[in-house]
Amino acid sequence: MSPFRRNLRIVAGVRILDAMLFSIPIITLYWRRNGLDLQDIFWLQAIFALSVVVFEIPTGAIGDRLGRKKTLLLSAAITATGWAVYAWAHTFGQFLFAEVYLGLGFGFLSGTDTALVYESLEALGEPEAFTRIEGRQYAWHLIAEAVAALAGGLMASFLPLQATLLASGVASLVAFLLCLGITEPQRHVAPHPRGTWYGLYKVMRFVFLKSEWVRLAVPLMAVCSLGTMLGVWLYQPLWEDRHVPLWLFGALWAAMAVPASLASHYAHRLEAWVGKARVLWLLPLPVLIGYPLLGFLPGAWALGGVYLVPLLRGLNAPLLSQYIHRETFSDKRATVMSIQSWLFRLSYFAIGPGVGWLAKHHGLPAAFLASAAFCGTLFLVFLPPLARKLQKESQGAVEGQAEPSGSAT
Repeated sequence: MSPFRRNLRIVAGVRILDAMLFSIPIITLYWRRNGLDLQDIFWLQAIFALSVVVFEIPTGAIGDRLGRKKTLLLSAAITATGWAVYAWAHTFGQFLFAEVYLGLGFGFLSGTDTALVYESLEALGEPEAFTRIEGRQYAWHLIAEAVAALAGGLMASFLPLQATLLASGVASLVAFLLCLGITEPQRHVAPHPRGTWYGLYKVMRFVFLKSEWVRLAVPLMAVCSLGTMLGVWLYQPLWEDRHVPLWLFGALWAAMAVPASLASHYAHRLEAWVGKARVLWLLPLPVLIGYPLLGFLPGAWALGGVYLVPLLRGLNAPLLSQYIHRETFSDKRATVMSIQSWLFRLSYFAIGPGVGWLAKHHGLPAAFLASAAFCGTLFLVFLPPLARKLQKESQGAVEGQAEPSGSAT
């Protein structure tokens, strides 16, 4: 087997292991049992987001210099020890330290995995397969997340809640061993003559000023990520309010991976059927419909809205990241993808605590409706420009194909 084909399998394995977040279905209960309220939880996650903001771009730049293999090894090592730290945390300050430490590990992973997939496909001469491969790998990531959620819910019913955190650390250790088999793709890495920080400034200028495709796709990807995350920490309190038993939390959380996985797996087919420009208008629908349902529907019916929002999570990366990768050189690709994640985390830091305040003082329905309103406003700003550009590109391609036929006549 080609070493670059093996890279694709290794990245798929790393993504599966990275999804083994056994504690996620019950983590809100763990925080609340240690004295945190909903506003504390949103502040905790907002500070985690800010830590990723601080680490994201520097770790992406370091990753472009170190290479994909060393960066993924570093990420797995930090994440494994971070979960061990989390398992023994009991106060807001201790949780905060663990979150920031994990943020460093996630920062090294962010963008590096997808850059390795694209560069391995380039080495194989198959870059056009990126949307299909990325969508399928993300689908496997989501399936693994579902399995881990099921296992985590059952573990929480029979073992101390800390056991779910330690299990995630073991998964990260296995990912570290898997990354040892990566073959570094050939990349053109040229340090900027005026230094690393000036080189980073040049990448930022490329993202926000030079490349129109990247400038339009990066913030839209960030909005999609924000849309799926704003409601995440409200689901478990909602289940508590609706008297869902603890052992069922894992199953309910795992079920969210089904719509996301299907959306990711079939994103390339949906794009081919609907069209590159029109498919973008489907992106806001999961949160604009799902969150209001969670706010308005009574009883168990409200739980149905939980399973609309993950559709956006599944569609986001396969449909949008292709416009970033095709415009970006390999020695800057991880940094550019980190900037996308940086924008998402920064927006979560700005908006998340407000959603937590609404949930604490005005109830979960107000928090869900506010999440839909925030996301809808951002989609109105960032979606139409990219859709218009894709429409123009499509029209230009059609005219270009028609031109030779006319001249031959």
